[in-house]
Amino acid sequence: MHRINPHLPAWRARLTAAALAGALGCAGGPTLLNVRFGAAPTVASESTPAPAVAARLERLRTDRGPGRGDGDYVLGRGDLLAVRAFDFDQLNQRVRVESDGTIRLPLLNTVPVGGRTLADVEHELTRRLGDYMYDPHVSVFVDEYRSQQVSVEGAVQKPGLVNETGRNLTVLDSIAAAGGMTPEAGTVITFMPTRVRRQAADGSDPACGTSGQDAAVDGAPVVVNTAELDDETRRAFFSMPVREGDVLRVQTAGNFYTTGWFDKPGAYPLHAGLTLRAAIAEAQGLSFPAKTDDLHIYRAGPNGKTQLLRVNYDQIAALKAPDVVLRDGDVIDAAGSAAKMVPWAAYKFITTVVHIGYKAASGGAA
Repeated sequence: MHRINPHLPAWRARLTAAALAGALGCAGGPTLLNVRFGAAPTVASESTPAPAVAARLERLRTDRGPGRGDGDYVLGRGDLLAVRAFDFDQLNQRVRVESDGTIRLPLLNTVPVGGRTLADVEHELTRRLGDYMYDPHVSVFVDEYRSQQVSVEGAVQKPGLVNETGRNLTVLDSIAAAGGMTPEAGTVITFMPTRVRRQAADGSDPACGTSGQDAAVDGAPVVVNTAELDDETRRAFFSMPVREGDVLRVQTAGNFYTTGWFDKPGAYPLHAGLTLRAAIAEAQGLSFPAKTDDLHIYRAGPNGKTQLLRVNYDQIAALKAPDVVLRDGDVIDAAGSAAKMVPWAAYKFITTVVHIGYKAASGGAA
């Protein structure tokens, strides 16, 4: 990518270099995607990820089934249970689920509870206690949720594991449980869903042995830019129920870069939801020779390739085309316009001559 320094002292050298830049700026290198925004008379729109994201979220929601209630929490290793038995004080104690998915209780010995709900465990304990007393009543509560954990990483206040409780924890709940996003957080979130586990026929915990079966669902990561989603798809993403083993990664906003005919080219921090119009303002605007109807945005694409987005900023400024939301690492290149070079060079020549004449008339004083 060719960049011109618009502050060369010699106007003739500037004009020659600018003409060269204008010629080079019209050529696009090898790219994965070459899309033009806001061009007249025909407009080709960038392929948005929203439909694909919406379809993927719908499949995940279907695979995960209906929302779980307080009684649907599936017990697993590490959970701390409080057992209460009416008129049988020996059983009234707190026990932790062992690595093999079992708990040990007086008289009842080893009881498998991994992969079962509280209602299932209460029924099993009541049945077993019925061998020793008439009409037993047993209640089981979860004192500590440890087995169902979701990992929240990246630009959050408290990255780490979040415990999933009996209620239907969502993507938004998980981020909130991690303390919320940091000021450096961007709009890109990667959701890596765990493969859905089916409870084994014998009731054992799938995570504790080989009897569990993995459901045949797509476990590929879902990478979304929430600023580019429509309201319905954004709500569907943040309300997606999470499951044990899911990973959420909130990416930092990063930086964007301006090169070419900007008043102040360079690197700038990327704020969440920053658009091209705001980025140009941060770089203190475009210089007069800039080819505003054909700005180039170079964007990192898949497999190490580069996407080229060609943007008609005149259409965006006139509110005739949608603005472009920038991503981390975007490079905005403003090439020179051949039609603007002559009047710009003439203006610089006149101002230079006037400045030199003024200095000569004032005896060399600045």
